[in-house]
Amino acid sequence: MATQSSNVLTMLQDLASKEVDEAALALAKAMKLAHEALVKQEMLNEYRLDYVRNLNKLLETGMGAESYQNFQNFFGKLDQAIAGQQQVVEMANQQVKVHKQLWQESQRKKLSYEVLTNRSEKRMLKVEQKKDQKLMDEFAMRITRTKHQ
Repeated sequence: MATQSSNVLTMLQDLASKEVDEAALALAKAMKLAHEALVKQEMLNEYRLDYVRNLNKLLETGMGAESYQNFQNFFGKLDQAIAGQQQVVEMANQQVKVHKQLWQESQRKKLSYEVLTNRSEKRMLKVEQKKDQKLMDEFAMRITRTKHQ
């Protein structure tokens, strides 16, 4: 029974290890997507900043009202894109948090099975040591009996 229990614990520990590996891969993927979303947001912000600089240069040299209105419309659309990308970044960061929690939970489960496996192995070792000691005691008693007879 002890070995069956040990086999079950080993199987559970193996499954938990696979779960940890899968959770780690999912976390890595979520982190990559979050990083890519942030890079895209930074790129949009830099793009907007470049257009602000261009607008300022054009305003210094003079610009028509229609061109100015076109810039303002463009900035409105660009600001919407930046706000949308900010939402993407926030959702990606939320996914990272979720996957990190899942990974941590799977790590805890794996460690729990490792502790249970270690305890089981210690119990089995104690049982084996008691059996060995009992055999040694019986052997010593037989030797003592044969010497006295």
